[in-house]
Amino acid sequence: MTHSKPLVQVALDLLNIDEALKLASNVAQYVDIIEAGTPLIKSEGIRVVRELKKAHPDKLICADLKIADAGYLEVKMAAISGADIVSVLADAYNITILETLRAAEEFQVEIIADLIMSRRPAKRLAEIVNLKYNNTKLHYCLVHSGLDRQESRHNPLTELESVVNIQPRPHLAIAGGITKSDIPNLKPYPLDIIIIGGAITHAENPKKVAEEIRKLVDLTF
Repeated sequence: MTHSKPLVQVALDLLNIDEALKLASNVAQYVDIIEAGTPLIKSEGIRVVRELKKAHPDKLICADLKIADAGYLEVKMAAISGADIVSVLADAYNITILETLRAAEEFQVEIIADLIMSRRPAKRLAEIVNLKYNNTKLHYCLVHSGLDRQESRHNPLTELESVVNIQPRPHLAIAGGITKSDIPNLKPYPLDIIIIGGAITHAENPKKVAEEIRKLVDLTF
């Protein structure tokens, strides 16, 4: 799906389901997508997705599984639990990505290819962009600096330029230490999703920060 303005996604990289549900309720009115983060799903299980969807049926729910194998089964599991978007590692084997697309078509969910592991994101995206199962191709690609890489001050903005030039390509998402001050720098890029994690979840007042980010996105794009 293409949007006139980027969707705002909050990444709940927490460990406790009650904390995650509380935080989601605090910020839901300012975000479009609520993400069950990888650590949260590993800690609490796929039931997190089910509970988030139950609490926020009007929001898109992303299951950040970062699928590396068993593509069909893991997408099926997430979809049955209420996920709308499921992540697969862009560096997974092509057959695994194809299996996620097979499940996506069957269960009517969207697949986001996470370039978090890619040493050369644009090269890998070019390799997988035309993979398809029947008429289903990757819906999104995610330029992503992971938590550990953020410690070395790696910024996903440095990789956006090369990925943008891949044509055709899925809709574009960005994640990895994005803060309010980064939003204006994103304006030149045709982004469909901006993913914010710690800037909201670690804030003293998550609701206030989510509101500020929403207003800034709406003003910027």
